[in-house]
Amino acid sequence: MFAALLSLGWWMNELGRSPEKKPSATETSPDAYAEGLVVWTYDVSGLLKRKMVAPGMRYFEPTGITELQRPLLMQFNPGSPPWEMQAEEGIARSRDETLFFPGSVTLERPGDAELSSYRFLTRDLTLALRTEFASTTQAVRIESDGQWVTAVGMEAWLNQPMRLKLLRQVRGYHDFK
Repeated sequence: MFAALLSLGWWMNELGRSPEKKPSATETSPDAYAEGLVVWTYDVSGLLKRKMVAPGMRYFEPTGITELQRPLLMQFNPGSPPWEMQAEEGIARSRDETLFFPGSVTLERPGDAELSSYRFLTRDLTLALRTEFASTTQAVRIESDGQWVTAVGMEAWLNQPMRLKLLRQVRGYHDFK
């Protein structure tokens, strides 16, 4: 009796489900693609603001989404070394001018005579291009000159003056020499 009720429940559940639709080739094919992509962005005064390099790019018109392979994004600020952001993949949404980097992301800024070098290691980073605001809810590790800080969640303003907000579970090591 129990087996019959279980079978009847399964059969009724299957009747209520919509048939699975496999995407056609036209739904998954990109509308545009590029290999060896290099994009330069300048500010209103003509100064270099950003450079992005990716071995491959695919654009999908219906969604306005661009998929990037192994993107390297360099963010330039006058008077300081450029930030370099490297990820395995990137998703650009043209409607809201954001870049999302799913998976592991490395964000580095080399040091110079006045500024220390920084290296950020995190996952699932979102970058708002218009405001140069980067954020993640994932674990973050920041390294600089043999010192480190870890946290869960981060908000970073990459333009000048740079600001950083670590959201929770902040731990660190600082060497007082």
